[in-house]
Amino acid sequence: GLSGRFFVTTLPTIYHANNGVFRRYRGSRTLEDLQDYVLERKWEHVEPVAGWKSPSSIMVASRSILYHNLSSSYFQQIHSYLTGTLGIHVWISYAIFILATLLIGLFLGL
Repeated sequence: GLSGRFFVTTLPTIYHANNGVFRRYRGSRTLEDLQDYVLERKWEHVEPVAGWKSPSSIMVASRSILYHNLSSSYFQQIHSYLTGTLGIHVWISYAIFILATLLIGLFLGL
């Protein structure tokens, strides 16, 4: 959920947050440089994260919920239900997932 909320695409990703304004730190990862960034207020010269990318925005919060709720364990539970409880063949279960993915993608694309 946090990786979705903070747009973490590479590790380590460090954000500076002050009064609800988020700035992405892109400097060196040494302790001295991080301390200088905060104590010497170098963060004031860094452009804040765009409003729609802010962790408190509706879009990012909803994406975080999707990341959390649509995790692989959730899909595994659905697959187990389809194959175990309903007795559907494994490949048909895969086809259902593929079809659902295509339909959702087409719907969102429209």
